[in-house]
Amino acid sequence: MEQISGILNINKGEGLTSHDVVGKLRRILGLRRIGHTGTLDPGATGVLVVCVGQATRIAQYLEAMEKSYVAELVLGTTTTTEDRDGEILQTKPVAVTEKQLEAALSKFRGPIQQLPPMYSAVHHKGRRLYELAREGQVVAREPREVTIHKLELREFQSPVAKIHVECSKGTYIRTLCADLGAELGTGGHMGKLVRTGVGQFSLDDAVSIEAVEIAKNEGKLEKFLIPMGQGLASWPVVQVEEEGARTVANGGKIPGASVGMVRIEDRAGTLLALARCEDGICQPVRVFH
Repeated sequence: MEQISGILNINKGEGLTSHDVVGKLRRILGLRRIGHTGTLDPGATGVLVVCVGQATRIAQYLEAMEKSYVAELVLGTTTTTEDRDGEILQTKPVAVTEKQLEAALSKFRGPIQQLPPMYSAVHHKGRRLYELAREGQVVAREPREVTIHKLELREFQSPVAKIHVECSKGTYIRTLCADLGAELGTGGHMGKLVRTGVGQFSLDDAVSIEAVEIAKNEGKLEKFLIPMGQGLASWPVVQVEEEGARTVANGGKIPGASVGMVRIEDRAGTLLALARCEDGICQPVRVFH
């Protein structure tokens, strides 16, 4: 029963891992071929983009999309995990003004270097960092460049600041909070976290797992399933006629004026393939029909 394909914009509840969400959806839909496109910690809520059926073949492209969040920065307390779930390491008094906080935020906009936290899924010599952290180990990690496209102060009632973040793939918001606390000299950690968007997928349009189950039972699942092509709506489109569609179906190259990754669609708007274009030629890298 692998005919179900598309993208689900799930509003993940608190207390669930991203893997839990996938497991529940596999049970509801009766499918194994389901995967998420960017982990949300159990304490975080909001947008979790889930690929179903053939859509799992575009998961890597969806995962690369920019993310947006609203987070609580709690000043004065540092924790082992850089968030509210960790053990408290240190507390300091907080006498930070809104002006000082704004000045600190300005230093973290644009490309920045971030040290992956020990409690993360980054690999180190074949093991996850969080596995080592649970054993009490701390290992050397290499900083990674991430980009903070937008960082705004929404509200500040000391010691808690609510911040809005738009960032590149791979950004750790809890590390950003810890680094902001260090910059201000008070220390800090992340409180609540809500992912408000992934690319074009918005929290306003996200649906609960329960809503998906009801729709499936009523035979109305299609109202929540987003077509693959629509999931990559920001990509340029190369449209082909019947002959071009046959060429693409066999993995053959076609002419195209765009440069970079494109969607190849037929006249009806059906996604046929993803292709990489260069020098007027598009080479399919994922073929769907």
